[in-house]
Amino acid sequence: MAPTDPPPPPQDVRAALESQDPFALASSSSAEELSRLKSALDLIEADQKRKQTRNRFTVASQVLVGWVAIAGFGVNAYQSFANKQNQERQAKVDQDRWDKEFQRSRESDKYRSFFESSMLATDQSNADKRMVGYALLQEFVRDDAYNAKATLMLEESLVEELRSNTDQGIDEPHRNAVVAIVTALADSSDCHALIRAAKSFDKVAKRHAKFGDVEETGEIFKVYIRRLVGQAAEACNKRPDDFKNIRRPIRDTLIKQPDIAGMKAPVTVTAANTRLAELLRDRCLEDIAVSGASECPDIFRNYAEMCKSKEMLNREEAGACGVIADVTEKLEAATAAIHATAPPAADGGVR
Repeated sequence: MAPTDPPPPPQDVRAALESQDPFALASSSSAEELSRLKSALDLIEADQKRKQTRNRFTVASQVLVGWVAIAGFGVNAYQSFANKQNQERQAKVDQDRWDKEFQRSRESDKYRSFFESSMLATDQSNADKRMVGYALLQEFVRDDAYNAKATLMLEESLVEELRSNTDQGIDEPHRNAVVAIVTALADSSDCHALIRAAKSFDKVAKRHAKFGDVEETGEIFKVYIRRLVGQAAEACNKRPDDFKNIRRPIRDTLIKQPDIAGMKAPVTVTAANTRLAELLRDRCLEDIAVSGASECPDIFRNYAEMCKSKEMLNREEAGACGVIADVTEKLEAATAAIHATAPPAADGGVR
């Protein structure tokens, strides 16, 4: 008789397994059945472990791929940032190089221009070229880097113009040259540069002491007052001490050589300050009489405003400030009268 397969485990065996009851399981099955059941359970457990291992590997692979993608994104972002930084640094380096090259070229051109202007200003064979040179040097007086050089060139040119003037007094060409030189010296809004320019009158004073040409020196003296003291009143009206320092070399020369302004020794500081204000007033009124574009009203206005400062409220400045206050009031009254009598503006429409 052929052997038959063992019957499947009874329901009570399954129930015992599910309930995890060892006594019920032992009483419901034989040792052979339990051995076969154990082998089956081991096989099922091994298969489950295999599947779990494969699932973990799959998850780990996916996680690894995700991290690699994130790392790649981070590397790309860093590389883009690094490239941008490098480009910006390179652009800045290039810009700095071009700025330096441009600055070097500009300085080179400025130096060449200053040299050419100096050549014109020192051309003793051609008065017209010298006038052009003085006008060009005026541009360099405004430049802080070239102010000292331009001032020195103009001082030496002033000496040469005075040396070449052989007439009594000063003739028209040399007067024009002196006016151009002093105007150039005074063409600065820097109070310290104006102090340096005012000291250049020392060269005129030395020549006067040597030759005694009162007329020539007196005319140049008035030019210095009109240009330098006038410019100081405009540029340094908020700094009265600087104004005084600009005026001091000119005033001290007047005290030592009073004949250049029609005075007699001895001359006090108060009298000298007052006389300088009178000469400034007289020269400015001459300009106002012939020109409607004179800056003299502004000079008077700024000077009068400066006289209200505590540095100017003293006996030494009282006379000078009185002169300026008087002329300022008269000019303002005259201006108001002109406006009051002026006819009304005509209709500007086109008919």
